[in-house]
Amino acid sequence: MKHRQQHSPTSTITCRVFAPSEFYSVRHATTGVALLLFAITWVAVPVQAGTISGTFDGTGTLMPTGTPGMFIENFTGDGTDTTYGAFDAMSQSRVDFSNPPNIVITNAMLTQIFLQGELFGKGSGSGTGNGHGTATFTANFVITGGTGIFEHDHGEITLTGTITQTSPTTIAVSDASYTGTLVTPEPASLVLLLLGATLGRRALTKKQAA
Repeated sequence: MKHRQQHSPTSTITCRVFAPSEFYSVRHATTGVALLLFAITWVAVPVQAGTISGTFDGTGTLMPTGTPGMFIENFTGDGTDTTYGAFDAMSQSRVDFSNPPNIVITNAMLTQIFLQGELFGKGSGSGTGNGHGTATFTANFVITGGTGIFEHDHGEITLTGTITQTSPTTIAVSDASYTGTLVTPEPASLVLLLLGATLGRRALTKKQAA
């Protein structure tokens, strides 16, 4: 009787050999992503954060909107910041006088103009009139950025002051002050963020094109 010779099943293992250019693309893609993640982690931690405060005054012009008691206020003034010195101020907001003695301030945009740069903010607020042409107000602003030394800054400030109606279409703002927090990212963090984003994008683009 002949015995059939048994053979073990054969397993096939396929190995893919990467070309040097593929290793280069993968390595650079990984490096770019790593730099991007590192930069984001670093820039997420504020390095310079401090208080900001000052005083100001000025005048405002009230423009009717067509809705009774609702006006667009354009304000110009000047003041002094305790850290950055003298500045000019400009703002525009929507002011609702239709429910006295309550005053509602919305869609407010604020610009502080210093010699070193400008700060931008947006916010809203409210006030209460005394029935004799004078009111006190409080407004909260979010600092959204700036120019010069304030580029990429952000933070929050609270404004308080007194409004006095000087004519049917003009007001005076006096005894006004603000205080809050200003955060300035470290320049090196911003450079790393841009570098990581650039390298990561280039490496991934090369990989997709390969």
